[in-house]
Amino acid sequence: MFRRLLTASLAAWLATCEDPMPSSPTNPSPSAPQSYVVSGIVSETVGGISRPVAGRKVDVYIAGSPCVSGQTTPCIPEKADVVETDQNGRYTVPVTVWAQTLVFVAGAGLHAAGQQPCLASAVVDRDTTIDVQIFPTGSFSTPPASAGPMITGLVYETTPQGRKPVRGAWTHLEVGAGDSYPVAKIQTDDAGRFFFCRVNRPVRMVVSEVTNIPGTGDMFFEIELKR
Repeated sequence: MFRRLLTASLAAWLATCEDPMPSSPTNPSPSAPQSYVVSGIVSETVGGISRPVAGRKVDVYIAGSPCVSGQTTPCIPEKADVVETDQNGRYTVPVTVWAQTLVFVAGAGLHAAGQQPCLASAVVDRDTTIDVQIFPTGSFSTPPASAGPMITGLVYETTPQGRKPVRGAWTHLEVGAGDSYPVAKIQTDDAGRFFFCRVNRPVRMVVSEVTNIPGTGDMFFEIELKR
């Protein structure tokens, strides 16, 4: 009886002393890129009436995951596409994305005239609709309701008669490093005022100088334009 207990205890002790083969650490493989479709309607508002715009060139800027990881500097587009709207004003562009890919759509960007006061962007992790609203050059619009974060401001110049508002000054929101890509733009009205809406991404604002916009809340600027 004692021998059997000793043999069993010895076997158990030997089992605990056998080191298993250490497993080599494995790094998790990155997620595979996915293919989705970004599409939307480009509409132009004239006299308070919005209509889809056919044959409109649309700039689509695609940025990677560093642009949505809590950064406070403007995103750097990794790819830029130019597409054209169909007879119904719809654009369609296939995108290959990794996790947390950010897409900006500019209906009044490098390749088209007009104004686009509202930023049109989305984090794309599925087929995504991004509609774009534009206005003719020279027209003035009012900020839409519930379109924050809102960037508003006043552009003026100093004259011998005092401070004077500047009408028709172009104000841009842009992304990019080295090459700049306008993703929204608007002209000041008769009182020198401008606005940008749905500015919920880090961008740069360009008037007479460059200002970083974090895209986290409403902001107001008074900007002196020196000619």
